[in-house]
Amino acid sequence: MIELFAFSIILQSNFSVHNISRNKTVIIVSRKPQNRPPKRITTPLNCVKNQTQTCPTNYPKTSQTQKSISDYSITPTSTCPDYFRWIHEDLSPWKVTGITRDMLERANQTAHFRLVLVNNKVYIHKYKQSIQTRDVFTIWGILQLLRKYPGRLPDLELMFDCDDRPVVLSRDYSGPNNKGPPPLFRYSGDRWTMDIVFPDWSFWGWAEININPWESLLRELKEGNNRRNWIDREPYAYWKGNPFVAETRRDLLTCNLSDKHDWNARLYVQVISFIYITHLCSKIPGFNFFLIFFKMLGMDRS
Repeated sequence: MIELFAFSIILQSNFSVHNISRNKTVIIVSRKPQNRPPKRITTPLNCVKNQTQTCPTNYPKTSQTQKSISDYSITPTSTCPDYFRWIHEDLSPWKVTGITRDMLERANQTAHFRLVLVNNKVYIHKYKQSIQTRDVFTIWGILQLLRKYPGRLPDLELMFDCDDRPVVLSRDYSGPNNKGPPPLFRYSGDRWTMDIVFPDWSFWGWAEININPWESLLRELKEGNNRRNWIDREPYAYWKGNPFVAETRRDLLTCNLSDKHDWNARLYVQVISFIYITHLCSKIPGFNFFLIFFKMLGMDRS
């Protein structure tokens, strides 16, 4: 069971975003934590605010520690890491045909941005605004990867969809005459789709609801857990999130406290904005009911 105070630690983060707009610079501000030794950043991104609003170009373009194949000791019993098989699994739809230009271009039907990496430089073509700053943090993560392994990433081009649900349905590409699925990256996938899974944007931070990058979030959760022993905690399950992206989440809300039942569950709906909610509700049955419900609550003025 998770106690209420443990989750409150997540919300009291050291992260905030200002001037969020499609045509404005997103400024990420970090407030210095109290009573903690400064942490050395091993892969810095020196993008301080300046007149040109650009990052400096003096980063190394080749790795100082890069080894050649002959530097590694490979034995007949050597095996690849376990996650390698999932890379092959995700790319299996293109194992025979490869990825063609036509396949890639068809991915822009739902993509929020196109990312091109050429000679260690990243170029972005933004098609539309993503929810909140998901695209900003996703690109931020790719830049960190580029800085951590300078000169070691190959030239590439990819399409990225920042919405929640996968859209490349396997059933649409099962026939003998299909054109091949578009290689579309996103944060989630399932057994019925072929979207290529990429780390969730919140791995690098979710500024709008004050959630830190996962590394510092894990440290805060550990600190919260150390405040009280499990045996001394009240047995409540706490959940706060968006129930409108999955039917299973809406089913979860039926376990909430009511005048007839109390299963020690405290479940809350995380509402971001009325526009976002109506966008999600329009994709599920009973949209008009939800719309009327939100108007009754006055949420259409948020």
